Amino acid sequence: MKSFKIALLLLISGVALTSTSCFPEGGGLVNPEYKIINVWRLAHSYCDDVEVDTATFNTDDIYYQAFMPNVLYYIYVDHVMNVLCVYHGQVRQSTFSTWILDKQDKTLTLNYTLLGRHYQYTADIRKLSKNELIIEFDDEGRHWRLEMYSQSGF
Repeated sequence: MKSFKIALLLLISGVALTSTSCFPEGGGLVNPEYKIINVWRLAHSYCDDVEVDTATFNTDDIYYQAFMPNVLYYIYVDHVMNVLCVYHGQVRQSTFSTWILDKQDKTLTLNYTLLGRHYQYTADIRKLSKNELIIEFDDEGRHWRLEMYSQSGF
């Protein structure tokens, strides 16, 4: 009976260790869709390897609003999403927002309208963990890299 308890403890420990791996680097037992469902704050974004901030880009240009630091991406179950940004002192949110995760190709497709501009792109997932999401994509001749961090505690 004692060996049974030890074997059970080892099995549970092994499952716990394998389920903490990151996508796409490791497989693990945790479905990547469960990791992507979160509130993500855009911490850093890069356009053609130049960091997007108020010093290097025109903050009035609506094109850059979805890629400015501190934009929040609320990714919900059933492929529903909401994007929030602050534009001229007002909190603005997206309309019509969806997401699709392709586990086989390791891509994330985002589709939303923010401040009258429609964004639709398929991004390569460079890192997806419980607390960090890094994606890269090309849009209108520009190469983008977005680094997001979890704002929720689950």
